[in-house]
Amino acid sequence: MEFGEISKRTTDAVCRSLDTEVGEEVRATINRIIEEAIVDVVARTSQRCVNAAVRCCGPEADLAHKIAEGIEQAQVALIANLSSLR
Repeated sequence: MEFGEISKRTTDAVCRSLDTEVGEEVRATINRIIEEAIVDVVARTSQRCVNAAVRCCGPEADLAHKIAEGIEQAQVALIANLSSLR
């Protein structure tokens, strides 16, 4: 599932759970907050993966750095994708 779909589905669920009608401006704000939370979680998780790769590969530091670079490239691509959803 695409992150845009997840964000929209979550926004819809939040709006349905409120006891009042939600306008488009409020809906857009909720969606932006959810997207920012997704970006934050992805960034934190990616950093943990990088740290784990470096720790686990110890003597094979070159391999650890290659793995870390791959994770960081995927993170940059994902954040760019999420940013384009706005």
